[in-house]
Amino acid sequence: MTEVSRHPKRWPRALALVALSLVLHLLLVDWGKRHLIAPAARDDQQAISVVLRPVPPPQQPVSLPVAKPPAAKAAPKKRATAPRKALPAPESTDPPDEPIRETVVAVSTQPAPETAAPQSGTTDGAGTEDAGASGQDRKGGNAQTQAEAAPPAAGTHYDTDPPPTARLEYDVQATYNQMPVHGSGTLDWKTDGKTYRLDGKAEDFLFTFLNFSSNGEIDAFGVSPELYTEKRMRKSATNTHFNRERNVISFSASTENYPRNGGEQDRASLVWQLAAIGRGDAGKYQPGAVIDLFVAGARDGEIWRIQVLGEEDVKLPIGELRAWHVVRMPKPGSYDQRIDIWLAPLHGWYPVRLRYTDPRQNGDYLDMLLEKLKQ
Repeated sequence: MTEVSRHPKRWPRALALVALSLVLHLLLVDWGKRHLIAPAARDDQQAISVVLRPVPPPQQPVSLPVAKPPAAKAAPKKRATAPRKALPAPESTDPPDEPIRETVVAVSTQPAPETAAPQSGTTDGAGTEDAGASGQDRKGGNAQTQAEAAPPAAGTHYDTDPPPTARLEYDVQATYNQMPVHGSGTLDWKTDGKTYRLDGKAEDFLFTFLNFSSNGEIDAFGVSPELYTEKRMRKSATNTHFNRERNVISFSASTENYPRNGGEQDRASLVWQLAAIGRGDAGKYQPGAVIDLFVAGARDGEIWRIQVLGEEDVKLPIGELRAWHVVRMPKPGSYDQRIDIWLAPLHGWYPVRLRYTDPRQNGDYLDMLLEKLKQ
């Protein structure tokens, strides 16, 4: 009785479990339809809409080029206004004046050779040639052509009386690269009244600092060189020619040339021309006076202004002498030599002292002090 009564209770439970299982399956199927199948259908519809929408995008780029030009036009307007603000500034008006003035000067100097030519032979009240005009006429590569095309203009004329033949021996004190040097020097001056020859040398027991020679004529202008040769230590010898046939001054060390008008000097004959002027017209030697002479060096030439400083008592190996001190000062900024010369009127106006100062070598100098005079 007990076992039969328990079986009827198991079947309702089994049926309830089966029914519950079916309900769960149905719910699961319904949930799958709503959440899996329906969204898939919706996604298909959205994909279709994406395919239909690519047609409008080409209309958007059409508006882009229209929007960019206004920005491009605005930039040039800002650039154009920048210089306009700088122009009224007072600082910008002064600098352009300098190049404008230089241009005007350059244009005005073009006809200068035509106007300066008639002035090349003019002299002032003291009988000296105008340095500026003569320098322009003598300078330039066409000097030879000008000299051959027209007769030379008269050079500076002085009353001269060259000194008689003599041999001068000097005690030499110098510096080379700021090192002191002691040596000797000679000047051999020979003349017969119509021609002359000058040989000079300065040396020590090892080196010859300077070796030069000059020869030419004695004419109406005084000492008139034909050939000047110069040899400095560790440099090649150079020749300066004063051509009589073509009236041209030329150089072996350069292509420069100048017309020969008369009265020109080389660096060696200059000293003896100054002595000749002193012997011929001592009145030219006054404190503050100047003597202008065209001097040709090793490579070029220019007018040298010789300044008369005054009379001095000079202590020399030969004794104390009274001498006129004259100096050739190079132009400001020039690297040319300064030359100091002492001429003794009571001793034939011979050069009793010569001093050469070279600014290119930190002020190295060569000082020649008269030791012996042999006439």
